[in-house]
Amino acid sequence: MLEFEFVQIAIGNKDKFLGCPSDEEWRRLFYFAQKQSLVGFLFCAIERLPNEQRPKRDLLLKWYAMAEKIKRTNAKLNMRCAELTTILKEGGFKGCVLKGQGVALLYPKPEYRQSGDIDMWVGTSDGELASIASVVSYAKHRGVSVSHIDIKHADMRFFNDAQVEIHFKPSYSYNFIYDHRLTSWFGLKAKEQFENFDSAEGFAYPTISFNLVYSLLHIYRHLFSEGIGLRQMLDYYYILTNSTTDERKRAYKTICRFGMKDFAGAAMFVLQEVLGLKGEYLLCESSRKSGLFLLKEILLAGNFGQYDNRITRINKEKRIKRGFAQFARNLRFVRYYPQEVLLSPIWKCWHYGWRKKHGYL
Repeated sequence: MLEFEFVQIAIGNKDKFLGCPSDEEWRRLFYFAQKQSLVGFLFCAIERLPNEQRPKRDLLLKWYAMAEKIKRTNAKLNMRCAELTTILKEGGFKGCVLKGQGVALLYPKPEYRQSGDIDMWVGTSDGELASIASVVSYAKHRGVSVSHIDIKHADMRFFNDAQVEIHFKPSYSYNFIYDHRLTSWFGLKAKEQFENFDSAEGFAYPTISFNLVYSLLHIYRHLFSEGIGLRQMLDYYYILTNSTTDERKRAYKTICRFGMKDFAGAAMFVLQEVLGLKGEYLLCESSRKSGLFLLKEILLAGNFGQYDNRITRINKEKRIKRGFAQFARNLRFVRYYPQEVLLSPIWKCWHYGWRKKHGYL
């Protein structure tokens, strides 16, 4: 598939296309780059290509302009991450940047990774998990607008030019047993993450060993809500290729404890098939059957499901109807991930009650 060739050229696993793409094929590749939020990253592939395989001038200039905009946005977000770290420190908290700007540093050219919002995991000054009430209270004390508080995070408007999600814990599971294990694991690993401070960048971000588990969990969670795209899989590619054999072995054992064994096999298939991940970096044996299903979802939905009509229609519904519609959508996953699908209505009812009890609705 031409799109897969393109991605592997950007990574460096291929040098050029097998043939010269036509103008129509270049338009298709540009749409693919937009759909998967890989415009900046795939510009790296164009830079590597021989002149005869590059797109025509108009498209090339358009692509270049978008890539330069992504570079400027990344520079701004890096600055905001450092500023937010300082703001939190003034309130007696520590911060750790999840996903985005931290994972980007694993890329050969971090400035080209298309960014989103700032996801900041907040802990106490001694590296423990911070309470929701204490973080919300501090934000409001500073005059920061706080909205949509849930069990995992809250939207806080620290800046006018960058969206911020403050995380009280990095993620969760619909399975209450797995969720308890996750919360305990986050508590054990929190201090190490908050102390993984990069003085050159001005903020902390997770260790490779933590991201081997957390980033796969993040992808897994989004599969059942907004959908996922290749950008998230590319993040995981660079996490894997920067990890050691022992780190991968330990991570896989942890992943299995959180009920993601089957999903890990599917993800490994996508990483091999699309990104050309070498066998030595696999967490486990890849699963072709569930991997093809996952790949189909990724290509259909695009980045966070923004190109999936099934998801956009659901998001337009009112709360209760949206919940039923999302469950109906997720029934197609029940063959591969039955617990995650079937337990979701129970968890969501509990979560609704929890938010109402604490006044977060």
